[in-house]
This record gives sequence, C-alpha cells and structure tokens, in this order.
Amino acid sequence: MKTYEELLSDIEEDMELMGTSHIVYSAEENGVITDYDYLPSDLCMTSTTLKELQEKLHEQMLYDKASAYTAGADKNAPKLAVIFPGIGYTADKPLLYYTTRLAKKHGYQIQTVSYGTLPENIKGDSAKMKQAFELASEQTEQLLHGIDWSSYGSILFISKSIGTAISSAYAFRHNLKVKSILFTPLAETFSFPLRGSIAFHGTADPWAETDSVQALAAQKEVPLFLTKNGNHSLETGDVQTDLSILKTTMDRVERFIINP
Repeated sequence: MKTYEELLSDIEEDMELMGTSHIVYSAEENGVITDYDYLPSDLCMTSTTLKELQEKLHEQMLYDKASAYTAGADKNAPKLAVIFPGIGYTADKPLLYYTTRLAKKHGYQIQTVSYGTLPENIKGDSAKMKQAFELASEQTEQLLHGIDWSSYGSILFISKSIGTAISSAYAFRHNLKVKSILFTPLAETFSFPLRGSIAFHGTADPWAETDSVQALAAQKEVPLFLTKNGNHSLETGDVQTDLSILKTTMDRVERFIINP
C-alpha cells in the first residue's frame, strides 16, 4: 500500500496534467483512503475530484500524526481523560457524553472539570469572554491541583467551546504531553500549541467563523473535520441528520483514542 506522501505526490502530478477538477475514484478501508484510480472498479468506487482527494488525504495524514503523538507512552501505566465542558454545553450532552463513554471503554479514568458561575451572554463581548476564561481557568487549576500527571501513561483532554481554550492553556502551562479532542474550538484556542489535537467545527457555528477556523487549524497543522450546516453543537436541526453526524464524529473520535 502506498504511503500518504506517495499518494499526494501522484495526485500533484495528475493535477498538473489533468487539472484540479478531474474526476477520479478512491478506495477506502474503514473510512481511510488507501488508493485511487482513473476509472471505477471493485476497489476504487468513490467519485471525487483530484483537489478534494488531495485535501482529504492531507487531513488524513495530519489525523494519523496527531493520533500517534503519544505513541511512546507507557501502555502499562494508568490512563486519564479530562473533560472540559463549554459554558452551556455540559458533560452530559451528546458530544462529551459519548466521547467519555468511549474513553472509559478503552481504559481511561475520567475526571470532569466544572467552572462554577461564569458571566452570561459572553458571545461577541471580548471583556466578558476574557473574564470567563480567567475564572474558568482558576477553577480548573484548583480542581486539577492534586493530580500527579507523571503517574499516567496516556492523558487525553476532551473539550468543548471555551473548554478547548481552557484545556489547551492548561496543557501549555503545565508542559503536559496530551492528546486532545477539540469540539467547536474558539479562535482563541489556536493561540496555544496544539500538537496531538484534532478538531470538529460546524459551518453554521455562530461562535467561530469557518474560514478563520480553517486558516488557524491549517497554521497549527490540526486536522479539522467540518460538519456542513452544523451549529455550535454540530447539529443541523434535523434529527436523523444529527444522529448520522454524531455517529461519524464518534467513529473518528474512537479511532483517535485507540491509535496507535
């Protein structure tokens, strides 16, 4: 099987010869692209343009790199997952609830952060946003103060909205090597180092502009999975569509948790 680098090199050559919008057919195994061809076959069945294939392969390559960030961890040591909710999106809501269940399934102990009372109506108000971040960060420091991080072989941070900024800042302050799942990150989140992170964003999210999030994620080489028409909860308003989105998201989350 070809490496990502080999496939991307082939795609670049084909784009020069046939253009970015030329249709090809990709082969996938468990949602991962393994090859492509110019005509459909029993293996290569998914129609795509060369440009779309290039973007998806690049995202896959970054995803695998982020998944392998803690590859050298002691697999015999305990594992800890820390949940950083949003202000209104608590740990019992779908994205955090099911991700927590997956972490438990794969042997992680669970610690959930709570922030206490924070300012209301902070969207669009930079002063209130800063105040909320500082108060939540103080609460996080107090709650996690007694944890001996060195005793854990693997550490997973699972965060939502403002929690993505709080978790990333905490990992940076304490020099922790963690894998991190960022649900609907704010622009402020990308001011911190984000190696070993994957992110999920809805294109109808009123809290973060899609082009800006895409550019920031690209700068930090964070694989960013977009949900078309998804709001700040990665939901569209259609129940069946939202259940399908949740399933796809959890498939990606679980592969990230268990790999390598």
